[in-house]
Amino acid sequence: MIERAIVRLIKKHTTFLVTMHVNPDPDALGAALAMALFLRASGKKVKVVNDGICPEWLKFMPQSRLYEVFDEAMKFAPDVVIVMDSGDIKRIGRVARFIRPGVTVVNIDHHVTNNNFGDHNLVRTELSSTSENLYLLLKAAGARFTRDIATLLYLGILTDTGSFGFDCTSSHTHQVIAELLKFKLPVSDLYRQVYETMPEKDLKIFLSLINTLSLHHGGQVACLTLTKRQAARFSDEFDLKDKVFTFLRAVKGIEVIMILTQQDAKKTRLNLRSRGMVDVARFVLPFNGGGHKKASGGFVELPLFRSKALILEKLGKILPRRGKGA
Repeated sequence: MIERAIVRLIKKHTTFLVTMHVNPDPDALGAALAMALFLRASGKKVKVVNDGICPEWLKFMPQSRLYEVFDEAMKFAPDVVIVMDSGDIKRIGRVARFIRPGVTVVNIDHHVTNNNFGDHNLVRTELSSTSENLYLLLKAAGARFTRDIATLLYLGILTDTGSFGFDCTSSHTHQVIAELLKFKLPVSDLYRQVYETMPEKDLKIFLSLINTLSLHHGGQVACLTLTKRQAARFSDEFDLKDKVFTFLRAVKGIEVIMILTQQDAKKTRLNLRSRGMVDVARFVLPFNGGGHKKASGGFVELPLFRSKALILEKLGKILPRRGKGA
């Protein structure tokens, strides 16, 4: 059983590095911090390192101070690298440089596109989140749950299930949440910290940006393009993509929501959400991407508006014809 093998590995070694994908969300960061707290309580030496700064809006999460930004000068030699919520080792960026000969890699995830890159792969695609997956591992390890660990796992599950509204939410998910809530978590405050902290400045920019939205293929595809300059106008505490997806999910008739963000003159970030008609996890595979059937991302090696034309063309080939949309 893979959980037992990982528990034995943890007992055997003393030095651990925990990481997650760049620009982490609450599931990735929550799972990483919860794992780090468990390891520290087990007497292990551990660092939490990411190839990028911690998003400002996630700094309210318990023990976020443990988060360190990768630095070439870091002197740390882990026995084990634990990768959270990453379907591909490339998603952890330069942190992969810690994986030297003799270092064991543990891959803990729930994405259907995970390529099992680790020496030990605890990938359970039937679960809602990496946090739900980690909960089971910690139970198998006989971990002593604390309020901080419970809060971190709760936030990961809350957000990856869309506040328990996505199809990935199961009876098991609710059973796990019931156990975590025994720690008397401040659920209203946590919800507000995640969803109700939009600065007024960002609200005004967001509303003006939404007016640039375009609809295609008979209204089945909603597309938003962001230049680097436009994206930079938002504060660090504002999760623009999440707000766009949440807003547009309420619009009847939209099957696919796409956000294209300029990375540089020849590269574009692609984020997709689907109601289910299009398997976006499969769709993004040619674009060095991955994720879930209804939520995935990748990169297009083209300028912003050429990327838009390409993605719309490919979506047009798999969506049913409806009306006279572009």
